[in-house]
Amino acid sequence: MRGRNDSGEENVPLDLTREPSDNMREILQNVARSHGVSNMRKLGHLNNFVKLLNSVSHCEEKLGFTYEEIIICLRVALLNEVKEVRAAGLRALRYLIHDSSVLQKVLQLQVDYLISRCIDIQQSNEVERTQALRLVRKMITVNAQLFPSSLTNSLIAVGNDGLQERDRMVRACIAIICELALKNPEIVAQRGGLNTILKNVIDCQLSRINEALITTILHLLNHPHTRQYIHADVELEQILAPYTDFHYRHNPDTAEAQIKEDREARFLSSKMAIVAAFRSWSDCLFL
Repeated sequence: MRGRNDSGEENVPLDLTREPSDNMREILQNVARSHGVSNMRKLGHLNNFVKLLNSVSHCEEKLGFTYEEIIICLRVALLNEVKEVRAAGLRALRYLIHDSSVLQKVLQLQVDYLISRCIDIQQSNEVERTQALRLVRKMITVNAQLFPSSLTNSLIAVGNDGLQERDRMVRACIAIICELALKNPEIVAQRGGLNTILKNVIDCQLSRINEALITTILHLLNHPHTRQYIHADVELEQILAPYTDFHYRHNPDTAEAQIKEDREARFLSSKMAIVAAFRSWSDCLFL
């Protein structure tokens, strides 16, 4: 008898004594089939996919399929109407991507746009978005130079508007933008990500997070080959604005009754950022 887990996933048996290619064929057939397979059964097969990868090496000969064929089948899961299935599909892709060649195939098949869609959707689907962000971090770890602009735009969009939308993933997205800025500053600068980091510096009154954000910018300023990406006369002066602009208002939608409280919060954020900046000679010169 096949049972079900508390999550609703159907317990699909996986016989690891069989040939890996036979198991892989069964998994991909059930995942890619549009009719006749329940979503919870697809979820079970996607979880079995991860177990199978962990039990055998990443070898196309053993798996019986090319990486391109596997990605095409897994891509179908990201279009499923059930968020748990989409999350399992993202998790399966994360385990599949182990080197730059596989990552290139994922991007060639335009899977990055489906990942962006998972990040953008905000409808009580934190499990799916968490798996999407884990996959994004894996892509950065494997090869940050291949990181696509589509995902960069999604991360920056959440970073810019997440606080106003009360998005619980905003800090995770900002952390990933900072990580990407250190490994591939060009794409972050081109998409306005450095401005997003500085904007969130003024939004954050937690000292450790504030310092981590401004330190990312300071690290780029401290190296000649990355300094070119920062427009000190425009972007960096944001951290000084609460002290230098008498009419400064961080958010134009701030209610009149909250302006004083909001201004005090910006003063605190700005003070922490300026103190952190003065620890570096190059940043003292820029400020």
